[in-house]
Amino acid sequence: MCGIVGLISADPPQRLARRVAAMNAAIVHRGPDGAGVHLAPRLALAMRRLAIIDLHFGQQPMSTPDGVTIVFNGEIYNFRALRSELEARGYVFRTRSDTEVILNLYHAEGVAAFARLHGMFAIAIHDPRSNELILARDQVGIKPLYIAELDGELLFASEIKAILAALPGRPAIDPQALWHYLSMRFMPPDRTIWAGIGKLGPGQMLRRTLSEDRHTVETYWRADLTPGPHDPGRDYAREFADQFIAAVDSHIIAADVPVGAFLSGGLDSGAIVAAASELGHRDLHTFSISGDGAGGDDELPLARAVAQRFGTRHHEIRMARADYFGALDDVVHAFDEPYGDATGAALYLLSRKASEHVKVAMSGEGSDELLLGYTRPADLATLAKVARRYGPVPRSLLGLAARLVSPERASIFRAMAQGGPGAYRRGMAAHIGWTISDSEKAAFWRGPQMVPTFDLVQGWYSLADTVHPLAQSQQADFGTWLVEDLLMKADKMAMAASLETRVPFLHLPLVEWCQSTPMEARIGADGQFRTKAVLRDFVATRLPDAVLDAPKRGFPLPIFPWFAERLREAGGYVPVSREFHNWIALDGLQPIVARACRNERRALEQLWGIAMFDRWCAAYCD
Repeated sequence: MCGIVGLISADPPQRLARRVAAMNAAIVHRGPDGAGVHLAPRLALAMRRLAIIDLHFGQQPMSTPDGVTIVFNGEIYNFRALRSELEARGYVFRTRSDTEVILNLYHAEGVAAFARLHGMFAIAIHDPRSNELILARDQVGIKPLYIAELDGELLFASEIKAILAALPGRPAIDPQALWHYLSMRFMPPDRTIWAGIGKLGPGQMLRRTLSEDRHTVETYWRADLTPGPHDPGRDYAREFADQFIAAVDSHIIAADVPVGAFLSGGLDSGAIVAAASELGHRDLHTFSISGDGAGGDDELPLARAVAQRFGTRHHEIRMARADYFGALDDVVHAFDEPYGDATGAALYLLSRKASEHVKVAMSGEGSDELLLGYTRPADLATLAKVARRYGPVPRSLLGLAARLVSPERASIFRAMAQGGPGAYRRGMAAHIGWTISDSEKAAFWRGPQMVPTFDLVQGWYSLADTVHPLAQSQQADFGTWLVEDLLMKADKMAMAASLETRVPFLHLPLVEWCQSTPMEARIGADGQFRTKAVLRDFVATRLPDAVLDAPKRGFPLPIFPWFAERLREAGGYVPVSREFHNWIALDGLQPIVARACRNERRALEQLWGIAMFDRWCAAYCD
């Protein structure tokens, strides 16, 4: 695990070396154990290393005898099997690292190698045979890779701050990205807050010939959560158990350092700890966090019960209000751009605690997105009602109805006119928890007129009209919310504490198995509604009853009540940056502020995202 940086530029060699060194210095927290640089005409690559595998001989950059060179951020869990295959083909290895396996696999198979990797990764390869730079990001998007094309140069890095370190000044704010952020509290997949800086997408690779000023981006793997037909003869619970236990095992054994786990009171992290214990991995460190005033939402007792059952070395943090708000400046700096998920600071504090004991911690991200953990019985009831009401209606009449109803309902009827009742959730863009609607933003927005965020979200529904509506929302979630909110948070907060997080639920063989499972494996069969049905079968005999019976809580911390208290103490919201006022009209914001001071949850969520933009402006723009 580490961070990577690089650039293609016509700079003289000494200036190229200085710029890449500045980039690398900006991400020292990602790899305090070592650093390395590779220089070639018009190209510089560098990396920071957090030593996890082959602690003494896994240094990067790494090169083949004919000069193909790699820098790599991440972990490859099937590297031992790939190594054996390459050794049979005549490749000789000098290290025990997964980096050398990627390098030789690419040397043997070219860019086809990336699809064979099971892991999380951001990779940069200089291939002098074709005079190319090749960049690749893992299939699911666990590790970020930022790309900038500015003034004829190409820059890339694991974090935006490294790209900024190589520039003479700050780029302009991208108003469209900010507009979308205000609705979603995370950046859209193809943008960052900075104009000219974007991201390589999950399962994508970039190729650029060093002598040319253009590149190509190709998708080598794409998620498809279209459910397969239900086969009564298959034991989906048993299949899932086998896949999941193998995933957890691979994530523990691919390390030469101790591995721990974040442990909430929920099913996902509990399943990881249960699997690790069942596999015989002893002396596992587990880490939990809660906040003063959590009350009935306090999950520490549930996490403690799991830790006691499996005999882990358990660590707890009881976070006070001052602890949380005292960490926010570090959190804003670590994210590089506005980020409105209020749990980020709690994860940062938990990661700092974990890094005192381990270098690697497993986490439960991805379970809900793979297995429809957010679904409610009301969702199914609504879909059944829509099918009964609109199924017999000709699509032409649905299109006509779109012209006669309110704008809010018109998009629903237009979607059903194209795809029938199954397109109902696409018409609502239903998978996004809208923080601030397009019309609400207009009351305080000072920027230019933007493309509506609603239009962006509708475009994320990429599955065919015949696919189950819940799977359509699931597909949209998998490539957006999961990647840009949950996985981005996991990477940035853990790496800010020099900690690696691993996500066994997103192990590629498990993901590919889950993709084709029928809806019955995701939300139950025979009319028995159960979210994450196959996971519930797995934990049914493994976790304490109190955990099995507990309601789904997310990340239940008293952050918003704390925020309301601070607002009341300050007499309202007081911006901290000058740049903030160029985008947000404070008088137009007052109705939201007033409701937030009254502790109204939705207003607090709305104002929180705006406040985090304000703090980001103070850190990066003023």
